[in-house]
Amino acid sequence: MAGRTKYRVRVRVKVRNKILRRGGAAAGLALGLLLAAWFLGAAFKASRGFLGGSFLSFKTTSFEVDCPAPAAAASARALMTETLNSHLTAGRCAGIAADLRKRHPGLLSVDIARNFFTGKARVTARPEEVVSPVLLNGATAYLGITGRFMKENLAGPAAAGLPTEVSWPAPEAPALAAFLKEIKPLLPLFYSPPARLDCPGRDWACRLRLADGSTVLWGGFEFTRLKILRLNEVARDAGLKGAVPFSADMRYFKEGKIFVSAVK
Repeated sequence: MAGRTKYRVRVRVKVRNKILRRGGAAAGLALGLLLAAWFLGAAFKASRGFLGGSFLSFKTTSFEVDCPAPAAAASARALMTETLNSHLTAGRCAGIAADLRKRHPGLLSVDIARNFFTGKARVTARPEEVVSPVLLNGATAYLGITGRFMKENLAGPAAAGLPTEVSWPAPEAPALAAFLKEIKPLLPLFYSPPARLDCPGRDWACRLRLADGSTVLWGGFEFTRLKILRLNEVARDAGLKGAVPFSADMRYFKEGKIFVSAVK
């Protein structure tokens, strides 16, 4: 049997060079991508070390406290003294601010700023404005402008307002705070000075007691000035009829109704 004839594949020079060029380009591209990935990884590790290292870390060399409340300012200075000559991170700043607010709930805001060039830290704390002291379930509390009941008044003495008693465990009362702030400058308009505002329940059906012995179911905390003027008219009419003191129900004032009766 005749032996098989073997054929040898020959690639033309031009085609072979083209294939070699493509292979070299692919290899070069793969090598370039590999080097780029290595470079980026090294750069990322270096940047992490740079950002987290000592170059950008803050070491407290001095501090100042800006707070108008002496007690809170003293607490802030005590907390910041512990940071001198040590690293003060953002997390530690947040912890100090939270601790200061816990010690003094009357603070509305606490901010700690760091100057990385001078090493100086600054604590800025602002107390919440107190609308009025109130008797909350038999204990004195301070109603802040945001409606919070606070155990301390860091904002300093407030002008005399309407004595108020709240007789249920209210977590906060923003509507009452807004009302007491609104009515404070209007108190001289009453025909008889208001003696006390009693708020016994969750529905805020507050009762206003006047110096002449009259009582008023006030209703919603709205139309305050109009209610005062209308109450004065009712008192004048009642006085002409000899029905003072009297009891007035203004819960339906929005519908134009006021119910008046003589106090027995």
